[in-house]
Amino acid sequence: MPLTIHNLNHQIHDGHIERWLLTRVSLNIAPGECVALTGDSGSGKTTLLNLIAGLEPLQQGQIYVAGQGLRHAGDKTLSQLRRQTLAMIFQHYNLLSSLNVSDNISFSARLAGRYDQSHSLSLARNLGIDHLLDHYPDTLSGGEMQRVAIARALGTRPKLLLADEPTGNLDNNNSDKVIEQLLSLAKSHHSALLMVTHSASIAGKMDKIYQLKDGQLNQQSCGG
Repeated sequence: MPLTIHNLNHQIHDGHIERWLLTRVSLNIAPGECVALTGDSGSGKTTLLNLIAGLEPLQQGQIYVAGQGLRHAGDKTLSQLRRQTLAMIFQHYNLLSSLNVSDNISFSARLAGRYDQSHSLSLARNLGIDHLLDHYPDTLSGGEMQRVAIARALGTRPKLLLADEPTGNLDNNNSDKVIEQLLSLAKSHHSALLMVTHSASIAGKMDKIYQLKDGQLNQQSCGG
């Protein structure tokens, strides 16, 4: 299983008060399964992604990424996990301005020791950016930069893909195209996808929808 969360509790300091941001959160995502994570601002969605990525320490409960427990994992293990097993897609792309599109796409795969030129070219073709490989990020549109970010994330063939509002800066037309391509590629590569989104239409395209409210995760109907 790419992702298993078991009985996760997480406390934060809110001013002078300590409160439970996450309580008894459990979740399983299978290979190739695409899951939307919704909820109000401040409900803990980004914190949950950071916990899954090993960017914040676990307080109570356990998270397994491709069978690796994170609770007692050291920095070296977590770093290797982020290179080899999971990938993240950010709202603001995080492309390297000094590298062209081709090198941005291959960057994470090279770090993981998994660079495959034919795989990178295939991703670029599938995402419609193969004509931009020699271009630099500052010459690209928002939709083009997000496609580069998706190609970079999938270049390592991750078992788990985390996306935090990946189309938040795009218009509806570009957003729909990017989401369709991302879902198609996640399915074809058998990558589990967990995406934070405020968009009901985007969430409705997923296999499952979960809402984070009052610290708890509740499954919603994809039909509305």
